[in-house]
Amino acid sequence: MQLFTDILMNVTLPIVALVGLGFGAQWKLRLDVPSLNRLLVFVIMPAFLIHFLSSACQPISELWPTIYFTAIQFVLLILLGWLAAKLFRLPMEFAPILAMATVYANVGNYGIPLVKLAFPERFMLHQSVITSMMTMLIVSVGAWMLAPKREETGVLVRLKIAFETPVVPAVLVGIALRAAEIRLPAIVATPLELIGSTFPPLALFALGAQLAETGRGTLKVGPMSLLLVLKLMLAPALTWGLAIALSIPDDLTELYVVAAATPVGVLLALFCAEYDRQPRFVSGAVLISTLLSPIFVTGWILVMRLT
Repeated sequence: MQLFTDILMNVTLPIVALVGLGFGAQWKLRLDVPSLNRLLVFVIMPAFLIHFLSSACQPISELWPTIYFTAIQFVLLILLGWLAAKLFRLPMEFAPILAMATVYANVGNYGIPLVKLAFPERFMLHQSVITSMMTMLIVSVGAWMLAPKREETGVLVRLKIAFETPVVPAVLVGIALRAAEIRLPAIVATPLELIGSTFPPLALFALGAQLAETGRGTLKVGPMSLLLVLKLMLAPALTWGLAIALSIPDDLTELYVVAAATPVGVLLALFCAEYDRQPRFVSGAVLISTLLSPIFVTGWILVMRLT
């Protein structure tokens, strides 16, 4: 019980407190949330990723398990959500929503600050790769699944959307610099480090502001309960089982499981709003899963550290 309390007080509650600060500030100040998000996506997060990846100490070869594991996990969790919707006989439009909500965790705005607080520094490299891969997958496979038939486009077009923001290129540049063992000069590295250091708290603040804008949704108790069970319980459990089956090292297994337990990503709510796929329901799922995250994320950290 003491370990649970320590993790709750020192890791997950500080994260939720920053989200709550952003939520309250948005209600009071009516911030320009799109501009705040653009600042994060186009400036602060790329600076954070390039600085951290290029200055990492571990060899690039260590990333291979994270790359192939994330790809396999993505497929399995999509199937889990889709089959659950079919099994519980939900309307057809809920199948892609549950599939994407099960797989698409908030591994960026929520996950990166979580890893910074709960894991050794070297795990940030793996979390950055997970974030990059999830970004590419949600704007390609995810958008293709959610888009109405008349708006469907090829996977290459969706991948182009991912590369229109500097997040994915920043990961590639950072990894390339690290692989070539190139150290950036201080005139470049220092500004990147200073700007990037603001990412973890500002990302959580922006998440709260986003939730204040989009988080009020339709409850729909049955589908919502199923979605939350899939996201907060079954997705981490299946991730754990997959890691065991693939003989993933224990320390990386803990990272993958905890990342899978993070709340539903806000980007899913934005796609569902764009394609008119139960937008209020999905926004509610993002909000509720974030509110429940202190209990479930803390619980999964505790379980992984006791096993």
